[in-house]
This record gives sequence, C-alpha cells and structure tokens, in this order.
Amino acid sequence: MRVLAVVWLAVVLLCGLYLGYRIHQGTLFRTDLTALLPQDERNPVLQQASDTVSRALSRRVLFMVGHSDRDTVRAAATQFSANLLSSGVVERFDSQFDAERVVRLGRQYFPYREGLLSERHRTLLQQGQGERVAVNALSQVFGFVGMADAALLRQDPFLLLPGFIADLPFPASRLAVDDGYLTVIDEGVTWIALTGLITGESMALDTQQRLIDVVTEAETGLKAKAPTVELRRLGVVFFGHAGASLALKEASWLGSLSLLGTVLLIVVVFRRIGPLLHNLLALAVGTAVALSISFLIFEELHVAVLLFGISLIGVAVDYGLHYSASLFDPAMQRPAERLAHVRMAITLGLLTTLIGYAALLLAPFPGLHQLAVFAVVGLVAAFLTVILWVPLLDRDRTLRHGAVMLQAAAALWRFWSTPRLRPLHYTLLAALVLMGVLGWLRLEVDDDVRHMQALSPALLKEQADIQHLTGAVPAAQFLLIRAADDEAALQREEAIMPVLEALLAGGQIASYQAPASYVPSAARQRENTQLRAERLDGPLRQSQYAKLGLPVPEQAAPAAQGVLQLAEALQQDTVPYLKDLVVAPGLHTITLHGLKNADALRAAFAGIPDLWVVDPVTDFNALLGRYRDRAAMLIAISAVLMLLPLFWRYGLRGALRVMAPPTMALLLTPAALALLGQKFTFFHAMAMILVLSISVDYAIFCAEGEVGHHSIIMLAIWLVTFTTLLSFGMLAFSEVAIVQGFGLTMLVGMCISLFLAPLARRRTESAA
Repeated sequence: MRVLAVVWLAVVLLCGLYLGYRIHQGTLFRTDLTALLPQDERNPVLQQASDTVSRALSRRVLFMVGHSDRDTVRAAATQFSANLLSSGVVERFDSQFDAERVVRLGRQYFPYREGLLSERHRTLLQQGQGERVAVNALSQVFGFVGMADAALLRQDPFLLLPGFIADLPFPASRLAVDDGYLTVIDEGVTWIALTGLITGESMALDTQQRLIDVVTEAETGLKAKAPTVELRRLGVVFFGHAGASLALKEASWLGSLSLLGTVLLIVVVFRRIGPLLHNLLALAVGTAVALSISFLIFEELHVAVLLFGISLIGVAVDYGLHYSASLFDPAMQRPAERLAHVRMAITLGLLTTLIGYAALLLAPFPGLHQLAVFAVVGLVAAFLTVILWVPLLDRDRTLRHGAVMLQAAAALWRFWSTPRLRPLHYTLLAALVLMGVLGWLRLEVDDDVRHMQALSPALLKEQADIQHLTGAVPAAQFLLIRAADDEAALQREEAIMPVLEALLAGGQIASYQAPASYVPSAARQRENTQLRAERLDGPLRQSQYAKLGLPVPEQAAPAAQGVLQLAEALQQDTVPYLKDLVVAPGLHTITLHGLKNADALRAAFAGIPDLWVVDPVTDFNALLGRYRDRAAMLIAISAVLMLLPLFWRYGLRGALRVMAPPTMALLLTPAALALLGQKFTFFHAMAMILVLSISVDYAIFCAEGEVGHHSIIMLAIWLVTFTTLLSFGMLAFSEVAIVQGFGLTMLVGMCISLFLAPLARRRTESAA
C-alpha cells in the first residue's frame, strides 16, 4: 500500500504542476450555451452551415451612439470607433459609408458593369421597355437633385450600374446614410449606428473581458467630453459575458457556501481535526486532478463545468465520510480495520457512480462530455486518496461522543425495519404511488432553448431600444443551398428568387439577402450583356447621348473581359455582407429577415433537392426533444450496467432489492417536480442519471450494513446526503435555468432516495 501511495503522490504532483502551468499560461473558458448542447449528427452539411453562420453572427457587434446635437454625436461616434479600432478588439466597422468605401465598391463593380443589371432594369428590358430605362436615367440627371456627373454618364448613359448598386439587398431599416454614417433621428435625438466585427473568439472569456474593458473605457471618455451622450450595445458577445459573469459569480458563492457547510458539518459531527483534514485533502486532490486532466484533454472548458463542478464537493467527500464514520465504532481501533470495513461499499459505490457519470459521455453534448470527464477523474482521484493516503495519515482514536446523534441517524432505519409499523409503511408507499400518478399526469415538457438561458435584463432592454431605433430584427432563419460549385449555387439562387419575391410581396418575409443579389451568376451576367446590347445600347444609345448633351464616344471604354466571379468579390472583400452568406464553395445561405410564417416558407420550398430551410431555434428545440428521449434510454442503460456489479456481490434477488429504492426514486422525482410546477427538460433528464447513481450508493451501504452497525451506516448516509444537498442542492438557487433545474432535480431526488434507502437492507435484520 505504501508503494501505491508513493506512486499516487507522484501522479498528483505531476497533475498539480501541469495545472499550475495552465493557470500561468492563461486558462481558457467558453461561455456559449450551445457548447453544452447537442450537435446535429444527422446532416453534417447543415451543421457546418449552422456553425459558420453562428460564428459569423456571434462576432458582430452593434453600437448606437446618441445625442441631441448632430455635430456632437458625429464627433463622439468617430472617437468611439477610433478607440475600439486602435485597441485591436474590433477589426473593422462595416457601417461607415465614407467616400473611400463607396469608391472601392464602385471600382469592384465598374469593370463588369455591362453584365450587372438591377432586377427592375432587367425586367423592363425583357418586356421591351428600354425607353423607360432611358427616361428614368434622364429624370435622375435633370431632376431637382442631379444623381450623376458627366464622367459617369459618358461611361454609363443609362445609369445601370448606380441602379444595380442601389438595388443591393441591404437589410431593411430606419437607418439612412448621413455624410458617411448610418443615422436615424428619434424623438429629437440623433443616433449613429456602428456595426463592427470583433477580433478573437466571441465566446472566449478573455476576448469578452477585453472587449468589455475597452468599451467601458471608451464610454467613460465620451462621457467626460459630453456627459449627455448615450450608448447602446448589442451582440452575442455581451450576452455571453453577462452569462459567464453570472456563472462565475454563482460558482464562487455557491461553492463557498457548499464548502463552508461541509466543513461545519464535519467539525460539528466529529469534533476532531483529523476527519476534516482527511476529507478536505480528498476534495482538494479530486478537484485539482480533475481540472488538470480536463485541461489536458479539452484545452478549454465551459464555465458551466466550474458551476457544476462544485457538485464534486458533495460527492468527493462521500468516501472519506464513510471512512470517518467508522471512528464511532469501538470495534475498529486501527486504520486498517476501518478501511476494510468500508472498502467494499465505497468501491461498489464508486463503480455505480462512475457508470452514471460515464453515461453522460454517451450524450452528444460537448459540455456534458467535459462535465463527465471532470466528475469521473475527480471521483477516482478522491477515492484513491481515501484508500491510499487516509489510512496512513489517520491517527485518530475511537470517538466517545455522539450517542444521541447515532440514535437519531438510525431512526429512519428503525422505522423501515420495525414489523409493527408495516401498515404505516404500506400507507406511505401507497401515498407515494398516488403522488407519482398525479405528478406524471401533470408532467409537461419544455424543449425551448430560449427558456434555458439567463439573459441580462439590462442587455435585453438595450436590444429592444436598438431594434426600435433601427427598425430591423436580426435574421434568425436562412435557406441553405448546396451545389457542385459557386456558379451552380448562384444559378439555383436566381431560380428561386421569384418564390422569395412572392413571399416578400405577400408579407411573409420583410427582406432577404442572397449571394446572387450581390454577384450574379456568370450565365446571368452574359445574358444581361446580350439583353442590354439588343434592347438598349443598339436602338437607344445615340439618342440618349444627344438628350444628355454629350458627344457620342467614338468607342466606349472597354469593360473587363469575362464576368465578375464570386471568388474575386470575396477576396477583395469590398461587397458588404457577402462573406457571411458563403459558407464554402458551392455552399451558400440566403438569410431571411422578418419571417412571419415558417410553415409557409417550408411549403414554398418543399421537395427542392439540396435546399434546406434552417430555423436554428425551432430545429434546436426539436433536437433537444429527441435527446430528452435518448436520455431516458441512457438511464435504462445505466441501470442495467449497475446491476452487473450488484449481481456479482448480492446475487439476482439481492441486486433487485438494492435497485428497488433507486428505481422508485427515478419514478417519483419527475412526478414531484411536476407537482412543484417544473417543466421537464433534457437537463432534468440528465440529472436523473445522477439521481440514479448516487441513490444506488445509499442502497449499497444499507445492503452492506452488518448487524449492530446500522446506526453508523445511517450516520454516514445522512452525512453524505447533507454534503450532496449542499453541493447539488445549492444549484437549485442558481439564476441559470438549466443549472437550477439540474439542482432542483438532485435536491428532490436525493431526499426521496434517502427516505427509501433502508428498503435495500437485508431482510433478516430487525430493528435494534
């Protein structure tokens, strides 16, 4: 044992050194809820597109700077954007339409102007109404405000390129360009919109904190110069930071309360420093090794792992508490005897608990994989510490106090083992059955991911303010098109645009953005060139120059050979929003704004091959529902696997007897939650796996109880239950819905498991 203890010491030291190195290097934590949630393995193409769109959207931030004076707000917006750009937290702002940007956009399109037509101009030419195109151009030139200069008119007398650029599908909003800035005036306040793209990973905690610090400093600078300047912000990164801050805050105070409660409990019960130090040692080693191995495997962890990780406090001390409880037994004077007394029970308890946690690895949730690894490694480390180190460190003698406490702890055992109370037993069991039936009849499920997030009220208000000011709602749905290459994808987009236009005219959508709207297919550009030559340049070119008072060029400035390719436009990155719409070559998205009827949208595109309607929230809710059902299967698998070591130890009848209380707890816990008004979610179901594994522990210790030792066994079980409730149960006070549901499930499940655990005792034993 001493050799193994030294080996384990070397392993712990190595893990500690690696953990210290990672802390020194800077630990990485993710904050997005979706990292905890399942990946849609049914369609890798959809998953790739959804991930790409989500990443693009999550890096976008929108600031609204407002003031009653136009000059003041323009100066503030300029200073604010310059501060963010110079700090490096934002790599560019896309909403500043200065002259240089307009020039770059024009340079991008101008060489290919002959093949670029707005949809309106194209329709008029197809209908043989070239004269209307010419007259419209003249009206713009000779109108109240001239729309073109002589240089442009010499090259484009029909103003087809300005018409194409004006027809680009920018999201509909109340914003208008005012001397280079997107601006809106609302109730006498001039607001300027600044849309930026942040650097780094938006869900990395260090990226979020750096952005928050820079924005706060920049806002302070604005207020110093103009105290009445207002700032609104919107972006996934801000909600992620708020959620992470809440999670870390809760992890701190919940963990502190859990640890303090555990320490006080041990001190009050044992009145010795030894049991306290032994259990704290097991907890510290379990936590440190779990963090070290988790960072080694995953590189970065989700902040929820820290929050759920405090539950390890209540489970990691279980093995030490069972060992320490043997101090009350006068028949066990030496540490070796105490270890021998509990070794089999805590080993079986570890196996069944590991089966429950390992079942989380079967769920396709990255965050739950991290939680499972953290818990499995931490529990094994705590177990090995108790087995290998605590007996060597144990110098305590048998405890002489606690007679009243032992009698009180054994009351539940005596209740279930007293023959004359059997009528009351049957009455209570019948009441539990009735409660279960009523609860299951009231049970409701809720798979809406939006109900699982704790969103900052302040940020929600800012979001509402920005949506009011801009008049725009971010796109939540999109079409995904897959084709052999970009050209084929662009042609498919152009083929379905009439359907989109019909939905637009019918009010089913407010607007849409497609790559083909910015860069038409090569086939469409060639068709446009021919259409323009036949219906416009040929019959009307000379007369148009005459009406403009310009000489007819002997030879028009040559346009570029060929057509504008999508790859070229993406490379130059001058066309706004285009990069966000192209997932990969041949894999494009069409974003939809203001969708009113998802069913009508799906019906409009039903049956079209390699085209999918993607509604992330709705699709994700359906996915959660499927995995909630799968969680029930995981529970069944866990129960069957737990029977194997129990069968080896107790035989078939004994194994079934031990599994009876945990099974009853599994059936009664959802019913009790329903009666408490809780709607059942996937995370409630995953918590049920842990209810099963921990309640099996209780049953095993009752089954392992020897005649005359049930008071010590029950004291240990009560202590374990209290520490579990101090850790898992504390999660019920979280403001994060999924954490709260997880904790409340454990709280209810543990109480039921404790109450029923003595039913697993050996039937030959009577009450003492």
